[in-house]
Amino acid sequence: MRVQIACAALAAALTGCQTASYLGNENSPYYVPPAGSRLTLNQDVSIPPDQLAVYIQNGRVLRNGEVQHYYPFCKFELHDNSAAARTVKPDEITITKTVQQQVHGATAQAGPIMMARMSLGRLVDDQRDGQPMRSFSTRMDLHSDKQPDIFRLTCAQWGDPGLTNYVSIAEMRQTLGNVFTLRLPHE
Repeated sequence: MRVQIACAALAAALTGCQTASYLGNENSPYYVPPAGSRLTLNQDVSIPPDQLAVYIQNGRVLRNGEVQHYYPFCKFELHDNSAAARTVKPDEITITKTVQQQVHGATAQAGPIMMARMSLGRLVDDQRDGQPMRSFSTRMDLHSDKQPDIFRLTCAQWGDPGLTNYVSIAEMRQTLGNVFTLRLPHE
């Protein structure tokens, strides 16, 4: 019984130290924009017909096929699809919820990523006997009073487990460039 209590106390202490090390640190991949954070859309963003989203990387609005997925990027989404092109106007948007997730076996537009890597001097086909690629995603649910179709912003990067991590708030800001301004509740 004493051993169990001591182990529980040690685990709680370690968790407390771990939490304190990233809470408020905008360079930490585990500190996410909390609910109540604000996104300011600084320019018109055009959504092509039959599309729900556009991608942003290095301050540029791109199509999915133009994104370098192994570097931080963000996907700005609307809720409903439309056959017509749409323009999202500059706006003040509230982040209502943030969730981090890893998706195993990230896929490209046309199918699975075929990836090979070196392991102990031999070529490994990741689809068969290696670690699959993962998408490290931070999903932020959004709300706009003026434009209710605004839905979500997801910032992510693909990579190898153990070598890649979630996109930090500092990296999100760099990725969004002048398209969006991200402000945390205390800013």
